[in-house]
Amino acid sequence: MSSLKMRILLLVFVVSLAAGALLNGLSVGAGGPELQLPATVLVVSVIYCGILLWFGVQVSKYRDRERRQDARAMNPLTAARTVVWAQTAAYVGVMFSGWHVALIFYHLGLLSVRATWGPVWGAIIGVISGVLMLVVGIIVENMCKIPPGDSDDDGSGSLAPNTEQANRGLARRRPE
Repeated sequence: MSSLKMRILLLVFVVSLAAGALLNGLSVGAGGPELQLPATVLVVSVIYCGILLWFGVQVSKYRDRERRQDARAMNPLTAARTVVWAQTAAYVGVMFSGWHVALIFYHLGLLSVRATWGPVWGAIIGVISGVLMLVVGIIVENMCKIPPGDSDDDGSGSLAPNTEQANRGLARRRPE
């Protein structure tokens, strides 16, 4: 499994920024609603990130041989799923942020007509929740990486399929 790449995250941000501006403009131009998530998304993303962070701590405990007994419910498959979940959270966070940055610019353009900051603050809350998900996703992904040169229980050394993956700490094979 490859790790998150900042170029791809930036590309997703730019695409979601453009999509947010375009689709919101089309919706409002056709007489539809503004396409903004409700402010409760911050509460949901805080809960979501808290659960993800808890799983990341469990993987970190499982990775450390001295504290492995503290993470009894963890296994390698659950750890791999946690990495995928963390990467998904990072991508969703970038998409939320890009979309809501487009909405911030839209609402700031309407301030002279509306004279209310409510929609701007709603979009700012959306950006904050997206950034929170991005940061927690990156942190948990780093918690789940296997350090290079870390040996398995039998002390046989790194069992990674190739040196590039071993240096990044991303893949392990079981001995045959």
